[in-house]
Amino acid sequence: MPKKQDGMWAALSLVGTIGLNMAAMVAVGLFCGKWADKYFNTFPWFTVSGIVFGMAGGLWSTYKKIVK
Repeated sequence: MPKKQDGMWAALSLVGTIGLNMAAMVAVGLFCGKWADKYFNTFPWFTVSGIVFGMAGGLWSTYKKIVK
């Protein structure tokens, strides 16, 4: 394969990894927040906090991946 296509596949791989990483972080925050809300009976506070922390963690991870 020519080098031009290798670069395209590498860029697509990076974009896919970033998207999956963001989705996974938000999902983990959501599920952990839902569990904590059920345990402490505080709906929706931990769920919202989990989503926010998941988004922040995903953005931080994305930033570190792009800078690398």
